[in-house]
Amino acid sequence: MIQQARIAFSAWLVAASVGAAGPAHADVTVSGDVVPDDPSDPWDLGASALVIGGASTPTAPTSGDVIVSRRGTLFSAGASVAAEVGSGGTVQVIGYGSRWINNGRLAISLRRESRGSLLVQRGARVTTYELLLGERGYLAEGYVLVEGYDASLTCTTANIGHAEGVSRVEIKQGGSFSSNSAYVATCPVCQGHVTVTGSATRWVNTGPFLLGANGRGTLLVDQGAKVFTTGARIETFSSAPLYGSSAATVRGWDATWTNEGLLRIGNVGYGELTVGAYGTLVTEDTEIRSELGGAFVRVNEPYASWRNSGDVTIFASWSTSPSLLIDGRGQVGVGGLLRTAPLREGAEPGPGPIVRLARGELGAGAIEVQEGDFDFAGGRLSTGSFVGDLVNAQAGELSVGEAHPWTGVAGDYHQGPGATLRVTVAGPDAAPLLQVDGDVRLDGGLEVVAADDAAPFQAGDTVALLGWDGELTGTFAAIDIALPLAPGLAWDTSALYTTGEITAVPEA
Repeated sequence: MIQQARIAFSAWLVAASVGAAGPAHADVTVSGDVVPDDPSDPWDLGASALVIGGASTPTAPTSGDVIVSRRGTLFSAGASVAAEVGSGGTVQVIGYGSRWINNGRLAISLRRESRGSLLVQRGARVTTYELLLGERGYLAEGYVLVEGYDASLTCTTANIGHAEGVSRVEIKQGGSFSSNSAYVATCPVCQGHVTVTGSATRWVNTGPFLLGANGRGTLLVDQGAKVFTTGARIETFSSAPLYGSSAATVRGWDATWTNEGLLRIGNVGYGELTVGAYGTLVTEDTEIRSELGGAFVRVNEPYASWRNSGDVTIFASWSTSPSLLIDGRGQVGVGGLLRTAPLREGAEPGPGPIVRLARGELGAGAIEVQEGDFDFAGGRLSTGSFVGDLVNAQAGELSVGEAHPWTGVAGDYHQGPGATLRVTVAGPDAAPLLQVDGDVRLDGGLEVVAADDAAPFQAGDTVALLGWDGELTGTFAAIDIALPLAPGLAWDTSALYTTGEITAVPEA
């Protein structure tokens, strides 16, 4: 299968080179320890590989450089940059029309204490079959920079951080990175870090995407950059020594990470994802697999946004911190079901909440709390149904009738003195807009507002705000009804705590 892919990739490279517009005017220079060392026009190595650093004197640390510029072209059948112990090497492909087509593996920093770099800048293009940063050995560290509008790097497989060191990829200022599969930090003591930053900057990965494939990986999507993945995973295996969690951060104006399929955070190891100020995360389905609070999502800064069109499932046990934190005016929308469940059969929930909504907004088609606590500390909550006891005892606002026609609570509803129930009404309705299967305990505020298209209510019109099957205790400390009425009418609230209804009646 791999051989077939290589043959197909080779054919594509040949077609791409034949179809290129205009003749290639080579400007390829080499210096230092480089094999071969005889650039031609274009520089086509045929079946030979390019070796930089440690090529001619493998027993002594050496370095070398290759520069492809001014529409120069380099063809190779494989390449090694910083190939030996302590060696160094750099390949720079710079300027529109400059390109490097590598029909094989491109390995950067292959041995202990080696330092290798690939720089793709200002419209240049590099294509390789496989990209490997840090092959093996202590402090073998590779670096890739793709910078400037139309600068691009394309590969089938990217292994970023494969040795006992720190390897980095930076995509900046309009550059683009395209890969079929990506593995960041692929051994227990490996570290790999990817930064994608700047307007029109993008990374598109169409296949497997593992951030922290075995060690510690990080991804920063910043300041207008875009990342597209399918079935992404974020975790650091529990066997990784003291490296903490693998982590992704999306922040800055218009920075967006879009993942198709299932996004999984944590599993047998640890993972975290933070959506910072003005950042956006777009997903279909998500699993947060958190043990000891080791996997979580934070949406906790102004204008941070997470839009999940399907379900979000939080598997947690012995959680000491929220597995989902919404704070700082962050916004989370779940089109399907938000569910908390035990990570494994018989696991205990632990002392911390599974979900904490503080100063942000959470909207979900449905919420089901099977495990742990749903901490409604503040912010704004809207949902079509809530399975579990809904405790709005602090400073939260439960919004009913705006995002969903009505809200059902399969449990008790408790509202504290600092909390608010806000009900949006479109017209007369005998069905309760908030239906509670259990007991209701009231305090705090009630706000009743009109939907945008609501017509003035007429005499005798009734709105069922509340319904309950258990016992109702307490009353609202403040009631504000802002519904349009026909002239000469007022709202009668005398039945509010017996039937849950208000009725339009003539003014006294």
